[in-house]
Amino acid sequence: MGIDLECARFLLTARSRGVSYARCLSLGRQELFMSRAEIHRLFREFDINQYEHPNFLESGAPQYADAFWKLLGAVEAETMDVSDYEGATIVHDLNLPVPDRLKLRYDAVCDLGTLEHVFDFPTALENCLSMVRVGGHFLTFSVANNCFGHGFYQFSPELFHRVFSPANGFAIDQMVAVEYGPRRRWYDVADPACTGRRVLLINRFPCLLFVQARKVRETALFAPPPHQSDYVSTWARCTPNSTPPRPPPATRSAISLPALKRRMLNWFPGGCRALESLYNSLLNRTFSFRNRSSFKPRNKR
Repeated sequence: MGIDLECARFLLTARSRGVSYARCLSLGRQELFMSRAEIHRLFREFDINQYEHPNFLESGAPQYADAFWKLLGAVEAETMDVSDYEGATIVHDLNLPVPDRLKLRYDAVCDLGTLEHVFDFPTALENCLSMVRVGGHFLTFSVANNCFGHGFYQFSPELFHRVFSPANGFAIDQMVAVEYGPRRRWYDVADPACTGRRVLLINRFPCLLFVQARKVRETALFAPPPHQSDYVSTWARCTPNSTPPRPPPATRSAISLPALKRRMLNWFPGGCRALESLYNSLLNRTFSFRNRSSFKPRNKR
């Protein structure tokens, strides 16, 4: 696990948006994955005086990010891991509830690539949110696309929009998808509940979600558990114990679209599957970063 240039940019941007790292917890002890040229570029972008942070450029491998947390303003920077093999200050398995002494303790809890590796994800996430004080922030950097096999899970924007909701005492300040291609492009990600459609993506390069969520109040988490927004809206349109209306029988003059699709599939299965593969591909703007209802390009600088 580590902090690269894009991750560092987001953490510094979050600081400029009001995130305090004074009392900070990182899941795992992070390494610093930046070249000297990238570090100097970062200092220029955020107007940081490099001479005030001489230890930031110290040599050695692995180069842990302890100095970076101090640059962010950390007075107390702790790390949590399931093992002490990298010198974590707190040894704890996130599959299990955290002790009460850690709850409401931190200004910022930062997941920089841990939660996708924890089997009991709901418990691990509840642990993280419970450790954030009211007014503090949870920041996560999670694999979202083209990271098959990286961990136990890949996460969708819908998950975080539903988790960091008023019902759970949180609000999302920013959610950014970063495409880890040659250009490292950034996109603000829309809430499917607001656009009325799922945020879907088929792309060539690995994609990560960067999320900054603010804790606005202390409340019971996941009671009730989150549900996907499009299903919630569908259920709201139905009365209790009702069944969806059946379409009228198809006639020669009026054939419904579902009925037509079924007939085409029965008549030309090979052609239909070929068209389906084209629809679910990079050629479809709906499933790409070109879909401006879901993704808005953002200047990362």
